[in-house]
Amino acid sequence: MNELMKIINKDETMAMNRKLPKKKPKQFPWFMPFACEGCGDCVKACPNNCIKLMGLNRKVPVAWLEYPDYCLGCGICADTCVADAIQMTKYVDKAIERYKIKKKPFE
Repeated sequence: MNELMKIINKDETMAMNRKLPKKKPKQFPWFMPFACEGCGDCVKACPNNCIKLMGLNRKVPVAWLEYPDYCLGCGICADTCVADAIQMTKYVDKAIERYKIKKKPFE
């Protein structure tokens, strides 16, 4: 649980360092909460701190792209995910819309 607290604290301290991308990414992460193992590796790997673990009060929290406007589309999160719960998609507009409109996991 100590590792989870480090991840949560990182989100709070890094929030001020987020930078908007200069242009729309060519690819975008597509998170699949049902496949997520809640390890938090993608949260730690995201260079712009856009990913958050949701459902921390549950047995297995899941990762979600909390700040889609700041996502660089770099794919580091997908490369880091050992469960393959994050795939990169070329349908950037649909993915961004999903994160802005869709209800977050465990809300």
